Amino acid sequence: MVVLFAAVALPSAGAAPKANERVLVVLASTGAKPYTVAEVQRTFDQADAFIQRSSFGQMQVHVDVTPWLTGLTVKPSCGGTDGTVESIFGPPRKAAAGAGFESTRYDTVIYALPDAHCGFSGATFGHQIMLTRQPTLDLLLHELGHTFGLAHAMGSDCIDLLRCGLDDTGDAFSPMGSGSLDYSAYEKSVLGWIPTQPRVTTPKRYALAPPTAKSRVAQALVVDTARGTWWIEYRSQPFRGLVFRYVDPENHSAPYAQSAVLILKPTKHARAWIVKGETYRIPFSFRVTLTKAAATRAEVRFRP
Repeated sequence: MVVLFAAVALPSAGAAPKANERVLVVLASTGAKPYTVAEVQRTFDQADAFIQRSSFGQMQVHVDVTPWLTGLTVKPSCGGTDGTVESIFGPPRKAAAGAGFESTRYDTVIYALPDAHCGFSGATFGHQIMLTRQPTLDLLLHELGHTFGLAHAMGSDCIDLLRCGLDDTGDAFSPMGSGSLDYSAYEKSVLGWIPTQPRVTTPKRYALAPPTAKSRVAQALVVDTARGTWWIEYRSQPFRGLVFRYVDPENHSAPYAQSAVLILKPTKHARAWIVKGETYRIPFSFRVTLTKAAATRAEVRFRP
């Protein structure tokens, strides 16, 4: 089975990213040139535009791409042979330095190694990324998210994981899962892209704006329970509905931030959101009803 995304952390990821992240992409092989430098540059331009939009202009990613360095004498392994990743990254790093690209000048270094035939497409080791296939937008956003400190965005039909199971990348909306809609409100809060969101402690009606644009209205409603914390957000595109994510303090993701689990079936319908008029009962807490759903904001009612 081919694993689309893998995240292995050696050493730990850093804190929230800087406003201007510098990234070096090293293209290295034993002779092959399976895709062009221009293709990689175009894909990275798309990733930069996505991140600028998602962060509301608070972050930019600047990239330098090496020419193809085809002088590797040994095909890369899929894991460090000496207990570290130096055996993987040492040779292409040396080749890049010989071509005038010094890796220490960058916040993150991406090594595109098409000769590595592994059971994953990408793996993150601290602020070094290994890609085994041509970079795509989804792959870049996912692996860069790990270097920012984000964990996988998971999915489950319910919070009883023994009964419902857990998909490690089951969030179909976040790049940290299997989607490409946008980073979640929870992830944007972790990264400092949106301010602290209100915690719901009393039953009443609340206004909620999508976390896809700047707003003075709340962009998530946070509910603390004895079993963990819930993040509720409203999306108006490509659907109008509430999504529910659960952050379990016992679901450790070190060295990354704790993973959020998207509830894949909040109702009996085959979708991961509730629409206007529907209700989801947060276990051991409130019943949440979407009462109004417009393009720029929603109204949400909380009841015991």
